[in-house]
Amino acid sequence: MTEARPCSRLPPELECKIFELAAVSRPTLIPALMRVAWRVKQWSLPFAPTHASCICFCFLRVEPLLYRTLIIGGDTIDGMPVCHMDAFTRVKQTKSPAFLGTAVRNVMLRNLDGNRVDDVLSACPGVENLYTWGILGERRGAACSAPSALDVPPLRRVHCHPRDVIDGSSSDLFTRSAFVYVTHLDILSDHSPSRDALLGKRLAALPHLTHLALNPYGRSRFAFCMQMLAACMRLRVLVVLCAHPWREEACRAGLADDVRCVMMQLFHDVADWQRGALTGTNYWSRAEALIEKRVSGEVDQSTFFLEDET
Repeated sequence: MTEARPCSRLPPELECKIFELAAVSRPTLIPALMRVAWRVKQWSLPFAPTHASCICFCFLRVEPLLYRTLIIGGDTIDGMPVCHMDAFTRVKQTKSPAFLGTAVRNVMLRNLDGNRVDDVLSACPGVENLYTWGILGERRGAACSAPSALDVPPLRRVHCHPRDVIDGSSSDLFTRSAFVYVTHLDILSDHSPSRDALLGKRLAALPHLTHLALNPYGRSRFAFCMQMLAACMRLRVLVVLCAHPWREEACRAGLADDVRCVMMQLFHDVADWQRGALTGTNYWSRAEALIEKRVSGEVDQSTFFLEDET
């Protein structure tokens, strides 16, 4: 009687890597991957202990990827899971603070009460990439006078309106400790040009800011964009996001003369942010690619407008 040969298997390390790649490329698959890993862990083949321990290790590496990007409020692109606030509350109750602090890196918060925003950020001190829009409620005044969740995360990339994350009347938004290490900032500035001087001063003082995106709300504020190019000495990329292709007006303002400046229309910024969190490709990477081509001479240096690709 011939002895049954065990099924051929991939090396455990390679199997774990495959699980990770599948999880990163399509986070909605992670719950299914976790169930597969749990079943494999229970295999009772002669070599099960070694293989099971590897699968358990793989499980521990894959599960945090489910929480790498939290999108609370609004829709998501294909392959990206959405997290409702009730679900997040349950996660807080079942996971350790250390788990969330290590796992969560990207957070999108839309149309939420301000107190809930504080709850999310305080529970996820490792957030590096933050998108906020339409934050509601009256907690902003209290946040200015008391320690805020914004003093916790080591933010690197931020998309926000000042009034979404702190009292809109406060001038110290960008002096908060969470902004010390910000490199990429997409700021929805106020409509009032009278506040440009203060806003410009705060932006120029950010010590690590290299990428800045402005929504100028009109042709008259192209001058402010030029001021930022002059004031932010470490700036490598300035993206001017406009609803209308005001190319001639931007050229007259001098924006096309600075190789660091890229102008574009972006109609689906939510999807663009999510795609960037998932794949690393977003309007920042497209702007960088155009700037490299301008510097290298691959395209004319006067080419500074990008079409929307979202």
